[in-house]
Amino acid sequence: MTSRNVALLALTVMLSACADCGSNPKAQALARGLSEQRLSQLFDDLESHAAGHYQAPVHMDRRTGIPAPFQDLEPRSIAIDGSTAVVHLSGCVDDKVLLVARGVGHANQRKIVLLPGEEGLPTTLWEPR
Repeated sequence: MTSRNVALLALTVMLSACADCGSNPKAQALARGLSEQRLSQLFDDLESHAAGHYQAPVHMDRRTGIPAPFQDLEPRSIAIDGSTAVVHLSGCVDDKVLLVARGVGHANQRKIVLLPGEEGLPTTLWEPR
């Protein structure tokens, strides 16, 4: 087997492992359809799970278990590091649909931003009024 064939086989295996790598339109629609109340509750839930962990990162995923307050979003993972929390809804590598909460644990500059993968620009979905 030539090195070119080995490389092609390796690439095929890697891509098949990320079958849902695309920027999932369903996840984008779900995120854009969240109400102000649900987004506010999401922020509060992220703060609750970050409480006491501001010095150390928190990571939750499907393997370790997604807590009940987040299950309606069907996230692949949730990471909280300092004042930023990232809810990974779909996709992989550099084409992920993410909800990014900024200002976790702080009274100022609180907001949730949708990063829709390669298909669009970041959109602020929620800021407290």
